[in-house]
Parts: sequence; structure tokens; C-alpha cells
Amino acid sequence: MKFLIFLILLFPCLSFAQIPVKEINGEEVWQGQVIIDGIVAVRNEGKLIIKEGTEVVFKTIDIDNDGIGDSELYVEGEIYVYGSENLPVIFTSDEPIKEPSQWKYVMVNHAKYAYFEYAIFESAFSGLQIHFSKGVVKNCIFRSNVDGFRFSTSNIYVCKNIMTKNKHGIRYEERDSKGIVEYNHIFDNEIGIFPVTACNDNVIFQYNVIEKNGYNIKVGDEQKKDLTFKKNYFGMIFEKDIKKTIYDKSYDKHLPKINFKPFLKKNVLRSNIKCLENGY
Repeated sequence: MKFLIFLILLFPCLSFAQIPVKEINGEEVWQGQVIIDGIVAVRNEGKLIIKEGTEVVFKTIDIDNDGIGDSELYVEGEIYVYGSENLPVIFTSDEPIKEPSQWKYVMVNHAKYAYFEYAIFESAFSGLQIHFSKGVVKNCIFRSNVDGFRFSTSNIYVCKNIMTKNKHGIRYEERDSKGIVEYNHIFDNEIGIFPVTACNDNVIFQYNVIEKNGYNIKVGDEQKKDLTFKKNYFGMIFEKDIKKTIYDKSYDKHLPKINFKPFLKKNVLRSNIKCLENGY
């Protein structure tokens, strides 16, 4: 009975009588094609290594009929994703036409460490979430998800990623997070960056290209403090035009202000930019 209660608390939205759960408690290496039908959980003592060119395919199942696929990868131990530029690791659904919410997410929660390089996340409810963990995310692509990348209360380094065609490119509740988000290209999303609540300016957003989104930045209704997004390029050179793409106090007097000055007047993304090796 105690074990059942633990599972319900860990995955409160799922019916464990119906969704299979596979646990990883030691070291496991994935390569080739890996099918996830339900939940794969990397437990506290587990370590998952995913090699370049691997395709992780999440089967489309929706047992609770909430419109969100139930297949997921859940990590509380360690995960290392080592894709390459020519052979990325792909996290995707088993559907021929990729649409948001066909699978749930890669969830890193209270984990020991997470490292993602050259991975593609597509057709998920939330491609990658990192909470209460240390994580590095570099050279990844987040496309056609509800949330591309999401984090809270974590030590993160996010560099040279592409977020496109998501509802939210980056969604976060900063809380006690610290980190740097730099040299990312965030474009063609409904909202480029969505600071929902409890953000205190401890995560630095700099040298990103945030352009051509419905709103480049939109502040959540429960966010109380002004936030800083200096030294980013918004695809425009005039302050008045940039302001129109940022939903903050200028649209709603109850919201805080986004401070985006000084802003960059040209695209800073170049192929020779080097991300920090293991974070900041």
C-alpha cells in the first residue's frame, strides 16, 4: 500500500493499473531505436546514456483522455544525451504527422545531473522539463510542442538551442533557479519566452535572438517583479517596435515591466560561438 501511495504522489495524473512502468536502477545505454510505451523512470541510482543517432519513440496513448499523451521519460538519477550535429538524438511520437501533446515529456526532477547536446524534441506536451536539478542543454531543437523547454528551481545552462513552432518556446517559474540562457534562437512560437511566476532575475537571458513570435516575451498574471532581458536581439532596431512584441506593464498595468535595454541591433548568432563545456 505504501508503494502504491508513493507512485500516486510521484505521477498523480496517471492510472498505474493501466500504464506500464519500466524502472532503470543501474547504468543503461540506448542506441538505435528505442520505443517507450508508457513510462520509463530512471530512479535515483540509475544512469541513462543515450548515444548519437538514437531515435526515442513515444507511443501515442491517452488513457485518461485528457488530450495529452501518457508516454514519458522520467529522470531522478542521471541522464546524458550525446547527440552530434549530423546524428542528433530524436525524441518523438510514433505518429506520421507530428503534432503537440502526442507524448508527455522528458521530465528531469530532483535529479542528480542532466546533460543534453544535439537532441530534437518534437510533438510533446512539454519537450524537456528540468526541476530541482542541475542541467545543461546545448545545440538542441524544440519544435511543435506545447512547451518547448520548461524549468524551475534549477541550476541551468542553456546555449545555442532552437525553439520554434511551439506554444511557448521557453516557459519557466524561476523560484530558486540560477543560470544562463544565451545564444538561443527563439522564433515562430505563439510566445517566445513566458515567465509565469516567482521569477527574481537570477537566470540571465543574454545574446539570444528572440524574434517573429506572437509575443516575444509575455509575463504571467502572477509574476510580481520586474524582469531583465538585456543584450538580446528582437529582430528590430527601434525601441517602439520591440515594445509592441513584449506583453508586460505597457499592455496591462497590473503586470510588472520587462527591462530590455540596452538591446542588440543585429543578429549575434554565429557558427563559431562556443558554449561553455559544463555550464557556467
